[in-house]
Amino acid sequence: MRTLLRLTIVGALFLACAHAQTPLPLGTPHEYTLPPDKLAQAKAFAFIENVLYFASTAATLAALALLVWFRAGPGVRNRMERISQRPTLVVLLSALVLLLIITAIGLPFDIWGHTVSLRFGISIQSWASWLWDWIKAELITLLLATLVTAGFYWLLRRSPRRWWLWAWLVSLPLTAATVFLEPLIIEPLFNRFEPLASTHPELVAPIERILARAGVAIPRDRLFEMMAGEKTTALNAYVTGIGSSKRVVLYDTIIAAEPAAPLMTTFGHELGHYALGHIRQGMAFSAALSFVGFLLCYAIAGYVARRYGTALQIRGLADIASAPLFALIALALAVAAEPIADGFSRWQEHQADIYSLEVTRGVIPDNGAAAARAFQIEGERDLADPTPNPFIVFWLYTHPPVADRLRFALAYHPAVPKCVR
Repeated sequence: MRTLLRLTIVGALFLACAHAQTPLPLGTPHEYTLPPDKLAQAKAFAFIENVLYFASTAATLAALALLVWFRAGPGVRNRMERISQRPTLVVLLSALVLLLIITAIGLPFDIWGHTVSLRFGISIQSWASWLWDWIKAELITLLLATLVTAGFYWLLRRSPRRWWLWAWLVSLPLTAATVFLEPLIIEPLFNRFEPLASTHPELVAPIERILARAGVAIPRDRLFEMMAGEKTTALNAYVTGIGSSKRVVLYDTIIAAEPAAPLMTTFGHELGHYALGHIRQGMAFSAALSFVGFLLCYAIAGYVARRYGTALQIRGLADIASAPLFALIALALAVAAEPIADGFSRWQEHQADIYSLEVTRGVIPDNGAAAARAFQIEGERDLADPTPNPFIVFWLYTHPPVADRLRFALAYHPAVPKCVR
């Protein structure tokens, strides 16, 4: 960013005026629009996706409430105690069984989601391949969640009054470890990654020009192409990892769909996440949000256990039978926090859009028009709704709407007093 700020005032004024007075290149969209058939598809896709989210969330909350009401936790605990008298083994086995039940609750909605993606052409993944990915994801989740649950109940037994604080503190290094290891261990289990310098050497030179302009050093071995086209038609790029695992990833689909100039503005956006430290910011924001979540969970779960523990056959919060109650409270809090987390994400994405327009200015001709073309291409392929419901944007959107991003790209100028005419 320091390099960007070193532009002279005269140069900034000249570029701003030139941008304001020069007609947009031929083929540049003035607004994000879709042809009638695509618009109908986008509206239908958005509606079904929104229904799927709210239906799955409501159904999962209702199912967890029924598990608590019908004392599924105590039932599982009692059966496990017949198998073993060792408290640790009872907790592990009970946690595994309860997590399997929760997984089974979500399976119909996972199937529904893949069906919708296939219907609208977003996914081209076969059911066999999808099922294998689902099994791998659930096995990893079951293993980690079972161990985390066992550790959580150990903290409950050791510190009945401050378990929420210790659990929050332990979650911080666990989150950091997950972010670090995900691109190294987890992501390669589901997709193929190749060094971008090997698959598309022609992109390395323009990328390095942008990096030089930004004053950011990203080694070539941290630029990757993901072979997403084997499973999806969606266009995407992202930054992942921290420290030595941090990398920029471009889908092969977006490389194929976007010409060089629009693609470089997309890279500039991802570079913004990289250079502005958005992953670290996101982890810090998540830590603050989870602190409040753990505290609220402590208060709510404690109240329910004191008031209704006997009726629900829960011996105390340290009893593994309370797991469905904790899951219900955690999900309810996560749903309530969704607009807060998504609002923070939209802010970061907007900052990355600004960074891209700054870092590619003077490197990519008509970079605002190039960014607009990128948004149009991505929106068309991903069936983005041109006029989403404001409530849906507030509650679910992790990025600003495509139409807003396109308009901003065309209207953006460096911060200068006025054009010199």
